[in-house]
Amino acid sequence: MIHTDFNWTEPVDLTLLLAATALLAVQCGLLYTRHRHSGRVGIRLILNVILWLSAVVWILDPYFKSSSRSKIGLLIAENVPSEVVGDIRDRLAGAEVIRQDAIGTGLVDTLAIVGQEFPNTVFASVRQLKNVPDLHWEPYFAREELSDLHWKGILRKGGMQRIVGSIQATGKKTLHVRYAGQTLDSVMLNVGTNNFRLAFPAFSEGRTTTTLDLNGQTIDTVRFFTLPGQKLTIRFLLDAPDFETRNLATWLGKQGHAALYEATLSTDIRSKLNINRAAEPDLIITTAANAADAVIRKAVNAGKSVLFLQLGDPAAELRAINAALGTRFQAAKISNEESVPVSTSLTAQPFRFEPQRFQARASHYPVMTEKTTGIIAVSLLNETFPMQLSGDSTAYGKVWSEILAYARPAQASVIECDAPVFQNVPVTMHLNNFQPIPPFLTVGQDTVPTITSAVNDRSATVAFLPVQNGWVSLHDSLNTELYVQDYSSLRYASRMQHFIQSTQKLKVAAGGRDDSFATKKLPGWAWLTWLMLCLAALWIEPKL
Repeated sequence: MIHTDFNWTEPVDLTLLLAATALLAVQCGLLYTRHRHSGRVGIRLILNVILWLSAVVWILDPYFKSSSRSKIGLLIAENVPSEVVGDIRDRLAGAEVIRQDAIGTGLVDTLAIVGQEFPNTVFASVRQLKNVPDLHWEPYFAREELSDLHWKGILRKGGMQRIVGSIQATGKKTLHVRYAGQTLDSVMLNVGTNNFRLAFPAFSEGRTTTTLDLNGQTIDTVRFFTLPGQKLTIRFLLDAPDFETRNLATWLGKQGHAALYEATLSTDIRSKLNINRAAEPDLIITTAANAADAVIRKAVNAGKSVLFLQLGDPAAELRAINAALGTRFQAAKISNEESVPVSTSLTAQPFRFEPQRFQARASHYPVMTEKTTGIIAVSLLNETFPMQLSGDSTAYGKVWSEILAYARPAQASVIECDAPVFQNVPVTMHLNNFQPIPPFLTVGQDTVPTITSAVNDRSATVAFLPVQNGWVSLHDSLNTELYVQDYSSLRYASRMQHFIQSTQKLKVAAGGRDDSFATKKLPGWAWLTWLMLCLAALWIEPKL
């Protein structure tokens, strides 16, 4: 099929084409008027039309597209084992292996990059190519080496720290995240590739160092900075007092939170207990019977949180909560027993929440949250106070710390940054709930401008390049710090990922053609030869 780069919507181009058409009409009219009695007028008209058509086609500059087979180059890191290289070469039959020092000597349409541990000269060589090929990256990680690892580099005390990643296990093993020898969370791994997720509430303040242990052997270190926690004001709104909620209110008070405990003793008589001078609540803890209460709806509309406890008939009570607050909680029965075990000393209702993409489930307990104007949380747990009565106050605190981490409303201004952060690899931090947004942020020795979000004037981003490793101060009022790692296989992977993304953006901005087709044009010398032949024919014809 014939294609052209001629712009049919550009007024100047259209004017040029119309002028050429008018020129043909004038030229043919003059020829016919002057030579109509000559027996060679037909030949002269044909030669002039051919010349005119040739000039117009030259202006349109047509080309042909034909399907072409992509030429694939294979660039392999030196640490990739030969058996892995062999498997990839079998999959990419016909691919040309390119040495790291000879990237610019061969022309390829697609460059398949295997592994990530390359010197900086390789990246420079690829970007200096006249026509940068499509880049496809296949990372390589050894067995039982962590990959695609992420966690929160900065968070507030009481928030949930989540560590996600992937690892190829050689057998059934257990991955633990530990702090000072204590296990914070663990996950069982099967043979082969495992995507894992570990979670725990941030419990300390300042610099925090945890380790990832595989069957007792430390394989990586997770460092993050914990800002001081926001103390909550919790209001208990209950129809009758009970030992479960009274025990919870006491525990919250010991944690430094303020609690207002309200319960009905009898008709027109209510009991109130104020712990730590509770005022306007951030979180209301109640039962499903109060879902339609005006106090609950007002709190949700104001962006506060509500936690529903002690469900007796989850199916019916979830429907009542949904009708009153516009949520979409769903639960399915999983057992005919009165309760199901969650741990050795904890049970729950025999139901499980149906996952919804707009809801978040607690990592270890049957607690589901949904964000509307505020946060609505529902717990299927039965009584938890027996854990304290049996002397296991640590487990009791772990349960409620995680539930509060999910149920707490949006916290005050906070800086968020995905970790790990690597030296000489660009990183972006997010500022949320700031008012006003600071125009600059100081990171180590650098002063970096903030970019305010176009849709939320209380959020902004900060992009910078860490040039030093270790703990780097942000020089704010909370003495926030960010940990920057130096050498790591994950650093090479992060650098490669950034290189692929940035190179692709530059290629798109350059506006290259579709590489799945080859374009063919008539070369310039051919056009010159043809036009000269046409002019020569017009010059010779009168002399014959």
